[in-house]
Amino acid sequence: MKLNFLTKSLEQPDFVARAITIAMIAAIAVVLGLLFWKLSDFFPIVFATIIIAIGWRGAAEMLGARLGVSAGVSLLGVAVGIVVGIVMTLMAFGNQLISQYDEVALDIPAAIAFIERLVEEHPWGRFVEKLVVDVDYSKATAPIAQHLGAALGSLGNGLALTVFAIIGAAYLAADPKGHVDGVVALTPAQHREKMSRFLDRSGLSLRQWLLIQLYVVVMNAVFSGVALWAFGVPAPLALATISGALAFIPYFGSIIALVIGALVALPHGAETAALAALAIGGASFVEGYLITPFLQSRSLRVPAVVLLFCMLAFGALFGAMGVVLAVPATVVLSVAFDIFAGPAAT
Repeated sequence: MKLNFLTKSLEQPDFVARAITIAMIAAIAVVLGLLFWKLSDFFPIVFATIIIAIGWRGAAEMLGARLGVSAGVSLLGVAVGIVVGIVMTLMAFGNQLISQYDEVALDIPAAIAFIERLVEEHPWGRFVEKLVVDVDYSKATAPIAQHLGAALGSLGNGLALTVFAIIGAAYLAADPKGHVDGVVALTPAQHREKMSRFLDRSGLSLRQWLLIQLYVVVMNAVFSGVALWAFGVPAPLALATISGALAFIPYFGSIIALVIGALVALPHGAETAALAALAIGGASFVEGYLITPFLQSRSLRVPAVVLLFCMLAFGALFGAMGVVLAVPATVVLSVAFDIFAGPAAT
């Protein structure tokens, strides 16, 4: 009887259609999962290209509005201005930066060796050393060595991807409306209006985020550089550029910059290391807790806990590039949730 019921069920068109639909959905999910896994290095580059294009187009529009020139001329003017600015900066401070970065490269290993010597000389350090004397560090250091080797080996690949990202950003910045219309045209008809709103709002949000990050990087570098120079910390220009660049990454970037500054200054004395940490930490505090919240008060407000979890998630999925792009990706996801699933979707 059960066999007859199963046979009749299989003969029903609805049952067969549902089975085919479920099988197709499962197959699509597997294919998308494999595609996502294979292209895990591709998605961050595409997103970075879009961010570069948005910033480039925004700067060109501001320049075009002031000078009354066409979009193409303003885009070229922005590119030439950036190249000229980089060249002039290198001409003015290139030798100092190179010498100070050499000093940083020498001071960090010296600081690590100094810390190891202190640990070995202290009684509790010898106690810990006895506990871990039988530990095989080769298994722990092998993955680190592999990652460092892979990072050095992929340097050329990273430069090539950067060039492709800039070229792709040039195409996107030259004709943003055409590319947006193309994405909307590929969207199902019932969702085209939402997709159009999503692209417009996410582009505006990313432009605001880029402008804020420009202020953050510059202010952090200036504040930390002035403080490092006033405190007499070695290599202030190099440490200021490192602190400013790492300020692009919320929370974790400031911590890394503080540790680097303390390690560079440690061979010159514990007091100098404390002053370096105070200078970089103070600049990060002023920038992160006073200036940045004021700049974001009317534009980008992402809860800190959401941002932290998103940084961890994107870091696990896409590595270091994911951590760098976690904040703008979170901004875009919040806009997508608001339009497609939030109150605006109703």
